[in-house]
Amino acid sequence: MSAIHLLLPFASSILTVFGLLLLKRAQARDTSTWTTLIVVTWVTAIGFSALTLTGGTMQPAAMLWQPATVGTLFLAGLVFTFLGVKIGDVSIVTPIQGVKVLLVPAMALLVVDDVAGTRVWISSAIALCGIWFIQSTDDSVDRSKILISIGCALLAAISLTFFDLFIQRWAPAWGPGYFLPLAFACTALLSLGFLPVARTDGRSIRSQLSWPLLVGSLLMAVQAFGMTYTIARFGDATRVNIVYSLRGLWGVLLTWTLSKSLGLTAAAPSTALMLKRLAGAILIGISIVLALT
Repeated sequence: MSAIHLLLPFASSILTVFGLLLLKRAQARDTSTWTTLIVVTWVTAIGFSALTLTGGTMQPAAMLWQPATVGTLFLAGLVFTFLGVKIGDVSIVTPIQGVKVLLVPAMALLVVDDVAGTRVWISSAIALCGIWFIQSTDDSVDRSKILISIGCALLAAISLTFFDLFIQRWAPAWGPGYFLPLAFACTALLSLGFLPVARTDGRSIRSQLSWPLLVGSLLMAVQAFGMTYTIARFGDATRVNIVYSLRGLWGVLLTWTLSKSLGLTAAAPSTALMLKRLAGAILIGISIVLALT
């Protein structure tokens, strides 16, 4: 199978880290996690509405539960991702979410009847070793927060694994032009349920808006397009997620180099700690090369 379609998830792996770093900065400026969630989902839904121009095959109303299910899973994935980033940091959440490279081929047997090859399983095992290195901590880090952040990242990974696989299973009948806009519209509508808790210290949502929040939300929408359109159009969820797991590498490198300048930490992260996470990210990179050769 040609690998040209994997360029979109590769680009998404970079954009998602920049997006999360900007959203982390917005949260550091007292933007609530729930305001972040609402803004990201609505920016994404508005952006994906343009896909309706490509058309598709509208299914009976009785089948609307399919995009609604996918939209709900995406919302759950975002909730756990943003909580993990707020409690921990991007260099923890993005690599740990790489567990999807193991979950996708395992769950694919149940959801899409897609049997992964031996090379993909070996790649997934190497990636898991990389994830083990990345979760390393030292005395400069509150271990309880790290564990909570890891837990959130794992829950996000599970939600987004089923999100990817159900897109691969259901989207072909609808076409990306109908299925994806409907799914993300459901996500945006469901996010309104967080309005009562979105206000921080009595501040309105409008007063919490800032350029890091808006630009970060836009980047998250663009990266979501790269991932979901690729899966809806080409399938191949396992290889797509292996490539997308490169965000773990970018997450470590960009957090290491930008966290202080972005005002996310008072000092640069511990060199020893970041080297451990970098070693893990390199292992994930090796797994990607193995899967694609």
